[in-house]
Amino acid sequence: MVAMAAFLPPALSKPRFRLFAAGQAVSIIGGWIQQIALSWLIYRLSGSVFLLGVSGFLTQIPFLVISPFAGALTDRVRRVRLLITVNIVLAMLATILATMTALGVSDVRFYLALALCSGMATAFETPARQTLLSVIVEDRKLLPSAIGVNSMLFNMGRIIGPTIAGILLLHLTEAWCFAINALSFSAVITALILMRLPDPMPQRREGDKGIAFRETIAYLKTHPAARYLLPTVTAVAIFALPYQHIMPSIAVSFFGGNASTMGLLMSSVGAGALVTAVVLAMQSSTRVQLVLVRIAPFVVAVTLIAFSQSRFLPLSMFLLAILGGSILMTSASTNTIMQQSVEDAWRGRVIGVYIMCFIGMAPLGNLMTGAIAEHVGLGPTLAFNGLMIILIVGFTQFRFASDPTAMERLKEAMGS
Repeated sequence: MVAMAAFLPPALSKPRFRLFAAGQAVSIIGGWIQQIALSWLIYRLSGSVFLLGVSGFLTQIPFLVISPFAGALTDRVRRVRLLITVNIVLAMLATILATMTALGVSDVRFYLALALCSGMATAFETPARQTLLSVIVEDRKLLPSAIGVNSMLFNMGRIIGPTIAGILLLHLTEAWCFAINALSFSAVITALILMRLPDPMPQRREGDKGIAFRETIAYLKTHPAARYLLPTVTAVAIFALPYQHIMPSIAVSFFGGNASTMGLLMSSVGAGALVTAVVLAMQSSTRVQLVLVRIAPFVVAVTLIAFSQSRFLPLSMFLLAILGGSILMTSASTNTIMQQSVEDAWRGRVIGVYIMCFIGMAPLGNLMTGAIAEHVGLGPTLAFNGLMIILIVGFTQFRFASDPTAMERLKEAMGS
């Protein structure tokens, strides 16, 4: 048993976190099943690729608008109660989807509206869940491992969920997929109840205006982690993440392939991200994060440029594995450093801004990349995006290196 524990992520040594991970794994798989089924349903009913893009946009855009205020809310209310409530809302939305699909509702606008509602609810769920990680593991030193495990679960779900969805859609209907997702929320809700986490009402500080966005920005300006890392993760979100949105076009234009080719390419991304997540989950030191977060964005940029020039499928799959891993390394390391360098009373607001910069900016990057690619082609667009990341990250890191006390203040805030 001791020998086996040595090969497990340190965060899983905590019984509460094991409960959380088990419940979260079931919920993530259910979420991917629903995401695939909803996309399939919208395309089956409309035959429109454009509406597929609209569906993805409606699911993600709430992160840009809502996340900062959702993060602020987590600093003002009982976090466990909020997270349970939001998961119940998500389960109800999945149940409505299952019921309406089973009844044969064919108005695509109805499903687009539910996609927006699910995106809004998830924009509240994500910062609430992220801020609870340090409470669940009970030790701030285990936070890098906990965030790594969370990323590992997400990427395992990205592999397992769509596979299950494909089998279900082959033999059953979309309604079954939505019903399974509705049931999957019971796993994470049960885990949250069984963990018996402390859930006090946060104490309001004098001069703290709660959900005022300007107050959050003013607070973040005093922290080197926000000043120098948030621009980096924003650049990666805008210029790197859109490759996923245009992957069908890449499969056809670069390799003369089909849906099977796209599946191979996306699987490579998932494999690279999963391996990286496992490595991050095994970390118990914050010093590693400080190194990774400065190297990984450049790896993202160089790999994206190399991928834009490759027309050899095996090489491109290898490059996508590196790209998926380096994007995750950038985002997870930034998340870890941000959480460890702020006071607990501000944790929700800070994570809300981080989510806005990373997940919320992706839809804007999709629109921009699609528009540019329409006029100059996929290859030049991806190469341009990689160059933009190098310029933005290079400038940001130059400013960081020029700040003589930034690294010392950051290490001090992180307790390393």
